[in-house]
Amino acid sequence: MEFIKCIKGNYVLTRNYRDAFNLDKFVDKYFEEYFDKYVYIVGDISSGILRLKGFDEKDCSNIDNYIETSCAFGCPFYVLKRVKDEDEYQKYVKNHHERDEESRYKITPLEKENFDKESLILETTEHVKPNINIDSERIGALPKGSLPSDLIEKDTDYNNKPSITKPAPEPTQTYVSASPDFDPSKKKPMSFNNFKHKHNNKKKNNNNNKK
Repeated sequence: MEFIKCIKGNYVLTRNYRDAFNLDKFVDKYFEEYFDKYVYIVGDISSGILRLKGFDEKDCSNIDNYIETSCAFGCPFYVLKRVKDEDEYQKYVKNHHERDEESRYKITPLEKENFDKESLILETTEHVKPNINIDSERIGALPKGSLPSDLIEKDTDYNNKPSITKPAPEPTQTYVSASPDFDPSKKKPMSFNNFKHKHNNKKKNNNNNKK
């Protein structure tokens, strides 16, 4: 805790994290028209730039929340409390010291109990053979399953495995005729060239008969 006297007022430096306080930078950044109405001044430094924030007496409980939420993580900062003169400073130091004494917890050391090995009782449990079952047929075996329906052929054997693909049947020829007595097995179909040749011969014979 340090008492600061400058042209901007008298302050108590209550917190100075990472030696953030610099009097010259504080004086340059301080504007009386804005900061004179505040009791607490918080300064934080981020990227080498000092920023000041003022708090009233009733809002001093929000200083920690401001540092955690509005300041860069781990940045240097300090907290100044305005005082009127040296007498008020001494009074503040005394009150602050008394509060520290009241809030200090007294820790009583734990008494180590003597270890009585005579009262130590070791209990045993019944030996039981571990129940471990190992199926040798399943070691290294591939998981069983069925193929999707679109991969299974219709002709399958009794193990539901796809049978050997059968050779494709020989291509067949389809005949289409308007004649009800047409039978391709008894008579070969007439090709277009043969039909044209016979038609020309028939036409030529008709011309000869007319002559």
